[in-house]
Formats: sequence, structure tokens, C-alpha cells
Amino acid sequence: MGFLEKYLNRTTMDFINLLFKLALPIIFQNFLTVSMALMDTVMIGQLNETAIAAVGIANQFVFIFIIVQFGIHSGVSIFTAQYWGKRDLANIKKLVGIGIMAGLAVCSIFTFVALLTPGTPMALFSTDTEVVRLGSGYLRIVGISFVISVATYSYTNNLRSMGIVKVPMYASMVAVTLNIILNYILIFGKLGSPALGVNGAAIATCISRFTEGFILMGIVCYKRYPVAAGISEMLDFDYPFFKRVFETCWPVFLNELFWVTGISLYNLVYARIGTESIAAVNIVASIENFMLIPFFGLFHAGSIMIGNRIGSGRNDEAYLYGKYLLTLQFAMAIFAGGFMILSRDIVLSFYKISEVAYMNAHHLMLVSGLVLCIKITNCTNVVSVLRGGGDTRFAFLLDLTGVWCIGVPMAFFAAFFLDLPVYWVMALVATEEIYKLCLGIPRFLSRKWIMNLVRN
Repeated sequence: MGFLEKYLNRTTMDFINLLFKLALPIIFQNFLTVSMALMDTVMIGQLNETAIAAVGIANQFVFIFIIVQFGIHSGVSIFTAQYWGKRDLANIKKLVGIGIMAGLAVCSIFTFVALLTPGTPMALFSTDTEVVRLGSGYLRIVGISFVISVATYSYTNNLRSMGIVKVPMYASMVAVTLNIILNYILIFGKLGSPALGVNGAAIATCISRFTEGFILMGIVCYKRYPVAAGISEMLDFDYPFFKRVFETCWPVFLNELFWVTGISLYNLVYARIGTESIAAVNIVASIENFMLIPFFGLFHAGSIMIGNRIGSGRNDEAYLYGKYLLTLQFAMAIFAGGFMILSRDIVLSFYKISEVAYMNAHHLMLVSGLVLCIKITNCTNVVSVLRGGGDTRFAFLLDLTGVWCIGVPMAFFAAFFLDLPVYWVMALVATEEIYKLCLGIPRFLSRKWIMNLVRN
């Protein structure tokens, strides 16, 4: 018994030390990224509600692109984490090639829509002609940066899976700083620049993303990290290798695609309720994203650690790490949710919005704060534990059924049949989180999610 307690104590300390060593740079990078989005919202919020709604809706399309890319590259990085546990560098280079090719293939579709028909996705979310006009201009400019973003997401996810977390952070630091400066200059017309408003925010975002991508690729090549592969090394994979990667990655890709499509449908419903509703939702979403910064850092760090342990054959340790991670995240989420509820009046005082939009945002922050602990637990289980362990199909089915069998029908029913205000609609949509909790935790306890994908 004494040996067991000693082992668990040592394992717990190893877990905490490694978790925060990996998580802190990721948390700081997420802080920078979310701060950029929050500053965008605050600066554009000085214009009017129409501008907030236009940029928020345009960013729904950008958000879909980002999440789909995340699905591709995080799926690939599941293998990267396990191969890194084996120190198999040759196969890591092949994974980079597969990820970039898949990312570019999907990117071409999003770039085509953003550059040539940006009004199409905008019109799906709003009937306000001015919102559609402003959002289309924003989307056409930001779409130029999609190509460079593929390389950024690929290198970021693969580097993180190997525990190299500071390099992406450095690139983000420069990009976010540049974005805030350019936002101030271009949106409001400072330092001799014309006041470009929404288009100024788009130009600032585009320049910042190219800067981030070039800095990241430059550091990777200069330092000769394992992901710095030549074209021949990236393409040196055969069909069996590709098939094995594809069979694990496709559920992650579809998971993110169907999840983000469902989230976009939620926002479509909120936007159809009214411009004040979608403006309030965009404000609260940016605040919630800010609150989630430390959790996303721990999501990624936990997934890396679990994948590395499974790849090196330490399954019992992987299970213990999953248990510690779920417990830690749940406790932190309770405090975060309470803080979000208590700080509503202070936070919303920074926005120049109508009384109706303020009331909606005030109630929405209450709903978001109340369900945060359940949402965080589900995200930790799906992203860190199930995916990190290679159980991508169960994670896909859990998210798919939660969003499309409960969340989406509930959103349409509550908004268009019950004619409820936006905060009640969001509260009823949140019932999907209870469903995912009831099925996800038993799956974790079963240990069926522990799958060694790189065993010879």
C-alpha cells in the first residue's frame, strides 16, 4: 500500500509539472489570439451594432475554416504524439506532408467562396443588407490569408505534439501585437491613414496572419526541427501508411466539421432572432473565449501527454493522467463560471450597445457561466482524453449526436416555435452538454479509449 501511494504521489507530481510546462506557453498563445479577437470586437464595437454583427457573422465562416483545419491537423497530430513517444522522426515528416496536402485541398474551397462569393454565407445568417455588405467586404479580404494559415496550423499542432510549444507562441506574440496596432490605425484612421472601419480590421487580420505564418516557418527551418521536412520527405509515404492515418483522422475531421456546422446553425438562429441578439451573442462569445484560454491550453497539453504515454506503452499512466486532467479542469471551471456571472456588469460596460442588446448579453453571460463546468468537462474528455488516446470514432459519434440530435433541433424549436428570447434559446441548446456528459464519462472509465496507433 505504501509503495502504491508513493507511486501515485510521484505520478501526480510528474503529471502536474509536465502539464503546466507544456500548457503555459499554449495558454499564453491562446491568450494572445483571443485577446486579438476581443480587441477586434471592442474596437469595432466603437462603431455601431451593425459593424459588430457584420464582423461576427463573417467570422463564423472564418471560424468554420479554422475548426475544419484544426480537425485535419489535430487528427494528424494524434499520430505525431504517439510517434514522438517512440522517437520515430521519419514518420513524423510524412505526417506533416499528409496534413498540409489535406489542409490545402479543403482550403481551396473556403478561399474560392471568400474571394468570389462572400455574400452567400453572409446572407445565410442575416437579412440586414448593410450587415451583409460590410461582412462581405471583410470576408473577401481575410480570405486571402487562408493559404498561409494551413502551414501555420500544421506546424503549430505537430510541434505541440512533440512538446515544442514555445515556437508557435513567439510567432503569435508578434502577430497579435501587429494586429492590435494595425487595427487602431486602420479602423479609426490614425497616423495619416484613412478610417477604413470594418475593412481596416480585415486588412490588419490578413497582414498579421501572413506575418505569423512566415515567422513560424522561418524558425522551424532555421532550427531544423523534426517537422522541417523537404518535399520528398513529406511525400515519402505509401498507401498502407496513408490508409492507417486516414482511418483514425477522418472521424476527427468530420467531428469538427459537423460540430462547427452545428454551432454555425446556432448562430444562424440567433441572428434570425434579431441584430441585437446576434450582437449580444458575439460579445458574449468573445468573453467566453477569453475565459476558456487556460482550459484550451490544458486540453492540448493533456492530449500530448496522453498520446506520448500510449505511444511509449505506458497505458496505466495514460489513464491516470486522464483522471487527473478531468478533475483539475472541472474544479477550475466552477471558479471560472462563477467569475463570469459576477463580472457581467463590469465587462458589458465597455460596449456601446443598445439597452436590448445589453439585456440579452447580461442574461447570456449568466447562462454561459452556469453551464461552463459541464462544457469544460466534455471538451476535456473528447479533445484531451478520447482523441489523445486514439478513440476518435466514439468522440465523433458523441459530438455528432449531441449537436445534431439535441442542440440543433432544440435551437430551431425554441426560437421559431416557442418564440423565446435568445438567452432562453441558448439555455435549452445547452442540454446537449448533459447528454454528452452522461455518455462520455462511462467511456473514459471503461478504458476502451486507450489505443496504441503506432505499434509495429
